[in-house]
Formats: sequence, C-alpha cells, structure tokens
Amino acid sequence: MSITSRFEVKNTPLYALIKFIGFVDASTVLSARPALQQEAPPSCVNFVVDLSEADFLDSHGVGLFVSLLKRAHANRGRIVFAGATGQPESVLQMVGFNGELVTYVESLAAAEELLA
Repeated sequence: MSITSRFEVKNTPLYALIKFIGFVDASTVLSARPALQQEAPPSCVNFVVDLSEADFLDSHGVGLFVSLLKRAHANRGRIVFAGATGQPESVLQMVGFNGELVTYVESLAAAEELLA
C-alpha cells in the first residue's frame, strides 16, 4: 500500500489557500510550513484550509492549524475549513477548533463566497 500526501498553497488577494490531499501528518507539515511562509505573507488576514481530499489529520496538522489561527487572530482575520469530513473533521471538533475565528463550510466555493 502506498500513501501519498500532497498539498498546494496559493495566495489570493483575500486569503491564502492551503489544500491537503491524503494525510496531513508530520512529513506533510514539514514540507507545507515553509511553502506557507513563502506564499502567504505575514500580513495575510484569512486562511482557507481545503480538507475535501484529506483522509487523515494528526497532531502535527493540528499544530499547523493552530499557528495559522494565531496569524489570522493577530491580523484580525479568520480560518475557514472547507470540505472537512470523516476523521479530519472529527479531530478538528475534538480539539476544539471553533469560535469567532473559525468557520466550517462544505466546499472551497462556499469558502470563497464567504470571504468575498
């Protein structure tokens, strides 16, 4: 069995998008963190995390999301989780990602509409 984990980072005028495919674990976060630093400027206000194709989320992914949440809070923005289902959704709910700065939507299109 081969486990493939990938991510994509894209900066837009309204938010930084990070899309995960497969596992959001230590090795994925190790690669994603520098890409986020390069693509999303420190002044980035909003983050959209697309988990629609993520199958697994561990504590390393949660840690990355905490750092994004801190950045969003410092810049008076928010983090939007798009398409989180199954195990990733359960983990996010279990660790308490909620409140004014965190929004869950069903799709990337819904996140884009929310932040427009």
